[in-house]
Amino acid sequence: FGKITQFSNFLIIFILFICYTLATINQCFFISVFFNRANLAACGAGIIYFVLYLPYILLINFGSQTLIWHKMIACLSSTVAFGLGCDYIIRFEGMAQGIQWSNIKKGAQPNDNFSFLYCMIMMIVDSILYMLLTIYIENVFPGEYGIPQPWYYPLTKTYWFGYDVKKNRQRTNEINQNQINTNTNIESNDNDNIHQEDIGVDIQNLSKYYRNKIALKNLSVKFYRNMITSFLGRNGAGKSTTWSILTGLLPPSSGTAFIDGYNIITDIKIIRKRLGFVPQYNILFDRLTVKEHLEFFSALKDSPPKLIEDETKKMLEDLGLENKSKNYSTQLSGGMKRKLSIAIAFIGNSTTVILDEPTAGVDPFARRAIWDLILKYKLGRTIVLSTHHLDEAELLSDRLAIISSGELKCIGTTMDLKHKYGEGYNLIVELTSISDENELRKQQQLAVIIHISNFTYC
Repeated sequence: FGKITQFSNFLIIFILFICYTLATINQCFFISVFFNRANLAACGAGIIYFVLYLPYILLINFGSQTLIWHKMIACLSSTVAFGLGCDYIIRFEGMAQGIQWSNIKKGAQPNDNFSFLYCMIMMIVDSILYMLLTIYIENVFPGEYGIPQPWYYPLTKTYWFGYDVKKNRQRTNEINQNQINTNTNIESNDNDNIHQEDIGVDIQNLSKYYRNKIALKNLSVKFYRNMITSFLGRNGAGKSTTWSILTGLLPPSSGTAFIDGYNIITDIKIIRKRLGFVPQYNILFDRLTVKEHLEFFSALKDSPPKLIEDETKKMLEDLGLENKSKNYSTQLSGGMKRKLSIAIAFIGNSTTVILDEPTAGVDPFARRAIWDLILKYKLGRTIVLSTHHLDEAELLSDRLAIISSGELKCIGTTMDLKHKYGEGYNLIVELTSISDENELRKQQQLAVIIHISNFTYC
């Protein structure tokens, strides 16, 4: 150490720096929860770090007048604890003893009621305290994204032992039983055999309000397992808001939803291990290969190592990306990136998959490959997709749901909706002269071919 700490034990100094490093890392996590932007956090963290160091200066100037509990409180700042630890090293070095195992419990002066050991213990306490505060604040005040927990959530039984799914669902159904639901008659024309399928996603009276806008208004709809449901609507209809609530990015203003029987408000951590989501834009890591992406997201869902290996290999074969498995995501074309994003949603045995415009911006060949992948992995899953391509919705979907201004307008199979709302066009032509009648009859025959359902002339 450049003859600065000639007498001190190297291992003790090393442990001091390890304790300080751990405390500083957790302190940074703790400070970060108060900021939403990285550049603001970088500026604010430096100021906070300096302010937390100021108690050390007071302790040095008034050391003889301070009590042990004063120093304990000051050492709740890890920078103060580290500063005092370095001060003890310097003092013992000045005595030609250095910090040793024999004197870490002793003060540097006869009337010193503190010690080097206290400094290290307080840094360990700081590290644990910062970590616990970070977890608590993140859960109670998640910021713009996330579902806030009640302030007493660590005291609840469900936090430690999980939720009773059957009891929770029964209780929620009883609460909603007497509520007026404007959507109850929308599914009345659905085939009865659809309701015999297991419910994968059950949205109950879901609403989301902003200051000047209603994004969702009392939305109630069910998505079934082993089926693909298309969620259709124009931009701003509420589709993306629904996905954000189901994935736990946004809290609902009222209502709730169940995914595989788990409540999105209380059991979102369990849901995320069973949920796959493809946002409108690809979210990939630049420095991970295609294979590493699949392995990473499968591991996040607690898949066993053998399953990760088998699933990754099978997914690469289904996507036709075997030759690209070692390529970084930045080396892939737009269509390949989209296919990789969809594969990530399905991997890890996801039981519910939400696809937000899965074929946006891809070529026809890649689009067809994505269709085949979705249909192949349909069995055993609840798949919900939003798209602006009506041919895609009709080809892939077992059911269609149409949303407008945050409200469900209709839902059913393609044939049911066509039967209910009509198919084709009504064309009325007014003759200007009798000589046009023969030509008009030819056009009437053509209209039958192009599915104009009602052709009249006068």
